[in-house]
Amino acid sequence: MEPVEESLRCLGVRFPQDADGEIDSTELKIYLNRVIGPNQWLSTMQWLFIEPPSPEDEADTIPVVVPERVVSRAFRNDGPRRRILFDYRTTPAETRRWRWVAFQVASNPQGRGVFPWEAADA
Repeated sequence: MEPVEESLRCLGVRFPQDADGEIDSTELKIYLNRVIGPNQWLSTMQWLFIEPPSPEDEADTIPVVVPERVVSRAFRNDGPRRRILFDYRTTPAETRRWRWVAFQVASNPQGRGVFPWEAADA
């Protein structure tokens, strides 16, 4: 019997742009570490939803997946300018897609991706 997968939430986070109009990844990483916590999030440039968000929800946002247990902290720490625009509970199929992204970032000997919070908990 396979272990039960921890529930994930996907946050739509407004990203900052640098002078060239690209994502300021350094600023985004600092922000996510402050608001969510180091090793408590994983992001990608591609929306992994079965049914993607509407174009207006997707504009200028990046998907950030977190364990469900840290969502309230993320919203509490977001601040008055609100960069977390929406929150979505992932389906099992979407969770598998995020697991694949984790495998690209941090594979383990069992051939399964490790989310940053799982590696930090080990």
